[in-house]
Amino acid sequence: MRTILLLLCWGWISVLSAQVTGVITDESGEPLIGATVLLEGTNTGTVTDIDGNFSLSVTGDDPHLVVTYTGYESQIIQVGNQTAFEIVLLEDAETLDEVVVVGYGIQKKRDVTGAIASLDDEQIKKIATPGAVTAMQGQVSGVDIVSPGGRPGANPSIRVRGRRSLSASNDPLFVIDGIPQTSGTSAIADINPQDIESMEILKDAAATAIYGSRGSNGVIIVTTKRGSAGRTIVSYDGYYGGTSALNTVDMMNGAEFAALKRESQRDGWNGAIPTDEDVFQDPTELESIALGRSTDFQDLVIGNGWQTNHQLGVRGGNESTQFNMSLGYFDEKGIISNMDFRRFTARVNLDQKIGRIFQAGISFTASNSLQNYGSTATIFEALANNPLGVAYNEDGSVRFLPTNDGIRTNPLAELEPNAVVDDRRVTRIFAPLYLKANLAEGLVFTTNFGPDIRYYRRGAFNGSLTNNNRGGPADASTQNVQDFGYTLENILNYNRSIGANDELGVTLLQSIQSLRTESAAASVTNLPYESQLFYNLRTAEVKGDIESDLTEWQLASFMGRVNYAINGKYLLQASLRADGSSRLAAGNQWNYFPGISVGWRVGAEPFMQGLSWLNGLKLRASYGEVGNTSVDPYQTQGGLQRTVYAWDESPAFGFALRDIPNSELGWEVSKTVNAGFDIDVLNGRFNASFEIYRTNTEDLLLARNLPPTSGYSSILQNVGSTRTNGAELVLGAGILNNPTGLNWDVDFNISGYREEITELALFDGDGNPLDDVGNQWFIGQPINVFFDYRKIGIYQSNEVELADSRENKVPGEIKLDDIDGDGVITPADRVILGNDVPDFFGGLTNRFEYRGVDLSFFLFFRQGQMISSRFHGSNNSLFARYNNLDVDYWTIDNPTNANPRPNENQESPRNGSTLTYFDGSFVKLRNVQLGYELPDNVITRLGLSRLRVYVSGQNLWFSSKYESFDPELQDPSQNDVIPSNKIILAGVRATF
Repeated sequence: MRTILLLLCWGWISVLSAQVTGVITDESGEPLIGATVLLEGTNTGTVTDIDGNFSLSVTGDDPHLVVTYTGYESQIIQVGNQTAFEIVLLEDAETLDEVVVVGYGIQKKRDVTGAIASLDDEQIKKIATPGAVTAMQGQVSGVDIVSPGGRPGANPSIRVRGRRSLSASNDPLFVIDGIPQTSGTSAIADINPQDIESMEILKDAAATAIYGSRGSNGVIIVTTKRGSAGRTIVSYDGYYGGTSALNTVDMMNGAEFAALKRESQRDGWNGAIPTDEDVFQDPTELESIALGRSTDFQDLVIGNGWQTNHQLGVRGGNESTQFNMSLGYFDEKGIISNMDFRRFTARVNLDQKIGRIFQAGISFTASNSLQNYGSTATIFEALANNPLGVAYNEDGSVRFLPTNDGIRTNPLAELEPNAVVDDRRVTRIFAPLYLKANLAEGLVFTTNFGPDIRYYRRGAFNGSLTNNNRGGPADASTQNVQDFGYTLENILNYNRSIGANDELGVTLLQSIQSLRTESAAASVTNLPYESQLFYNLRTAEVKGDIESDLTEWQLASFMGRVNYAINGKYLLQASLRADGSSRLAAGNQWNYFPGISVGWRVGAEPFMQGLSWLNGLKLRASYGEVGNTSVDPYQTQGGLQRTVYAWDESPAFGFALRDIPNSELGWEVSKTVNAGFDIDVLNGRFNASFEIYRTNTEDLLLARNLPPTSGYSSILQNVGSTRTNGAELVLGAGILNNPTGLNWDVDFNISGYREEITELALFDGDGNPLDDVGNQWFIGQPINVFFDYRKIGIYQSNEVELADSRENKVPGEIKLDDIDGDGVITPADRVILGNDVPDFFGGLTNRFEYRGVDLSFFLFFRQGQMISSRFHGSNNSLFARYNNLDVDYWTIDNPTNANPRPNENQESPRNGSTLTYFDGSFVKLRNVQLGYELPDNVITRLGLSRLRVYVSGQNLWFSSKYESFDPELQDPSQNDVIPSNKIILAGVRATF
């Protein structure tokens, strides 16, 4: 009986469990490597080998196989009694027709011939930030984005393939929902990143030539989310996190500063040091030394902040009407207590079909943001204040002067309620409308109208007990700026198939753009009561700073573009745009910008079909010309400025020459040659893209110096040229692809470019271009170089005669390199020490996923650039009146070559600028995120269709030789540095 039961059980198990095998191929019979085969309703599965074979154990009374492969339509196959399968997958038409936005239309990704990069909404949302530009950092090759620091609401700088202009703008053009923006980088700051569907970055001139005179610095096309037919979907996305300083700098404590001050008053470089009673004239200093007291002002002003973001969205519609609506709220409290940023956004995207021919829609955006900018003196005073000073009075109130030195005020006074107020409010309404008419098969006419209204109001107040006024009367000011711009475009698109395999696309454009800016500002002093802040200026005394302004410009354009694909393999795109600008003088207002690009889909050729592992190979090349419109309105007409003079011994106002007219002033023009390839291996499991390019920019807008006898200091002319050469590499890999286990994907990009000035305003007698040493512009060098003496050490005690004869110095001072070897240091010994262009930059992203749990981390790097650190110039003076970076300085008993000896008679060391050059290379852990996608059986019980929870950390770590708050903060002109933040947050994304 037992034997019979065992046989029955074995038979039952055999029915429920069977081993099936098979081979999976495409329509041409080529095996598909890495196709996924899952037992329906389970996590049991496998992937095909190099020959397309698979083997899988199946169970159940009616098992089905689910077969999937990227780029192909999935299949569900009933097993039945069959144990061997030959499965043919069909190409997925939707995947093959994946499109990207290319400006004034869309294009199949496989047919793109220009240098275009894309980011989807998931990549954008990975980084918790108020602005989409910051989220782009390190994820797009050739796009160099540098953070502005930790001030909430500050906008980063962005450069697409480097700089081309010496004095005009190098910012890219932003196009939002088809409308070119008039407000530069700030245009994207008003858009909630969670409203963005995709961002396309047009990098080469052939791709940007359709934007003509505005495309020289690249174009970033932003497409916001729209509705779709189907059920109404409600979504919520929110997070909250705490912020703290990424890093603090090592300043001297009380004992170290006391030692510095004693050394600074040594009698000469090797004499005696006076007594403490002679060195420290302030009783507070002597008391602190006796008590061992030290005040860390940096620690007192830098605290913790927080950041939160919430968005509620509703989307849906039917075949005739689709909608997408959202409300967003972002709030950030800075690590400096009186700095914060808050923004409200509302969006309605609506698309409506009207009969069989017409369709209309709107993308309505309203935003209101308030940035409390804070005091520019807080961090500066925190670093510079004497650590022997006292921050608080005995009653706990802030002591305005920590020592008797009236120059250094207490940074905590800047943080007192309403002591310093700098409110910057922006209200914007951006509402592009469109009307589309399907005139015939493949022929579509579209009219776009994009009104853009922006109000900016700044109110500033400085109380009496602030660094700005130092006990004097309070002052206040207001500024109001109103922008009204609009774009009107008429676009005709014609797309049709020719024959069996050829495709033709034609785009014609007529466009008008206009911007009117009005501004007014006033400032007053001696306010009768401080509680009024900047809201009642009429009660105070006018400081004389009353101004108003009106600026208007218009741009008219025509453009034509043709796309042609032969047999899906040979691709051509050609365009020509004509722009006419009111900014230029009559007779010189129009210019023409051509672009052409070609591509060859080598992977589609018959002779490549035998390579089953190669799914795609495309070669591309392009040439294009684009312009730079950064000529101020009325620049060509000249101008006057107000001046002051004496009239019969009484002061009077008059006018003097300011700008000389130049009726020949035109645009800068950049001409770019680009070549590249795209390769797809194992059906997208591994892919790569490579670009090389050269850009020549001619007719630079350059202020040429004039002799003072002309009555002008300079004239803006089209003179000079620059060249940029670069390369970009993008790699993507699915390292592990296990449908029931661990998956590991890697994305990597690296870019590098070289700038050089090829021509300036002056030439020698043989016609060779000359350097402009005064502006530090050099032929063959990048736009921004560091031209200075080279420090080779510190003069030591055995080099008394050498120091005196070569530089008129003494031991303990900076020793310079005698470049020309004449035994004397002169201006001829200055050299180009370096430049701010990185050798290469990019990012590395790793993503792991295991049964609903995902982990990703993102590294961002910039390598090879030099920093000229104004921060070190201000905080390493060794003057010993103010606090100093904790550096190794020279003394007779410490003969270091790092830093010179302290000297109370020098506010900064002679040739102290040589101490400010550093290698700015860094690697930064930009983002780490751990998330969990709750399974369907859980979220269904919660009434949800999707629920994801996650924790994330940003800016958690960096590695750099440059010692500062953040090696990314490299603006040499910036002294008001706010430490960068790191943030740890938790968030949730839910869909109902």
